[in-house]
Amino acid sequence: MCLRTQNVLGYRTLTVVYSGMGTIERAGQVVIDWLHELPPVLGAAFVCGCFLVVTLIGSAYLQPTFGRLLQGEREPNTLVGLLLSTFSLYYGVLLALLSVAVFANYDKAQDTVGLEATSLIALYREFSGYPEPVRTSLAETLRRYVDEETGSGWSEQHRNRASGPGGLLVDELNRQLVSFRPNRETGEDVLHRETLQTFGEFVERRRARIQAAGTSIPPVIWNVVLIGAVLNVFVLWLFDLKRMSHFIMGGVLTIFIGLVVYMVAVLDQPFRGAHGLPPDELVEARQQMNPR
Repeated sequence: MCLRTQNVLGYRTLTVVYSGMGTIERAGQVVIDWLHELPPVLGAAFVCGCFLVVTLIGSAYLQPTFGRLLQGEREPNTLVGLLLSTFSLYYGVLLALLSVAVFANYDKAQDTVGLEATSLIALYREFSGYPEPVRTSLAETLRRYVDEETGSGWSEQHRNRASGPGGLLVDELNRQLVSFRPNRETGEDVLHRETLQTFGEFVERRRARIQAAGTSIPPVIWNVVLIGAVLNVFVLWLFDLKRMSHFIMGGVLTIFIGLVVYMVAVLDQPFRGAHGLPPDELVEARQQMNPR
């Protein structure tokens, strides 16, 4: 009975731990979402300021304690310098790879917008080969879709959500194309077959654009980045230097780390906030679909 009670309590304890971890992750996501809404200069200053304040406070109150840990060594600064060089190398590689991955996702998201715009222009040109009144109906539905996606639909894209009215307009296009019965004698069947293929490519590219809005760095990588920043500062505190020297070295290092972290955070989700990708390619495609 006691053994069973202990197991049950252990299970409950683990549940509380996981719940707390989930709360921390949600709080971190709220902070990142808030950063996306700030102007670039203000957001970068906020992140760097947070790193800098913590570092300066620690340098003033914690560094004297940590600095005495290696007092027994003959040349403690040499050992700490070697440790800092090795650690900074691995940490710098981590930040570099993370930055490259974020830029790759950003470029990929930008490409999805361009590919969707290409499909829209191709569909509009193929619709011109349909007989009336189907041609006008298809072209008008396509214009309404682009107007929706570049207007209120893009606001949903900024929130990592798909546009509901945009999806309904895609369904309407699909119904219009499926219900059309081409005349084989005039070659409409060949045009209709190519249009259906182009429409399938458009749907796939639209889905890729919507999914690109949700790409983000896993929380475990963010944890490694933040822990690495703390360890960097801790190694700096092991140096036997004057307090002002610690302020300068720690400040410069943490400001740079803060800038990199801010850059990765705002580019992590390509469509979010003030830094989000604009629908320029879709707007250009709409300009080729006159009239307004």
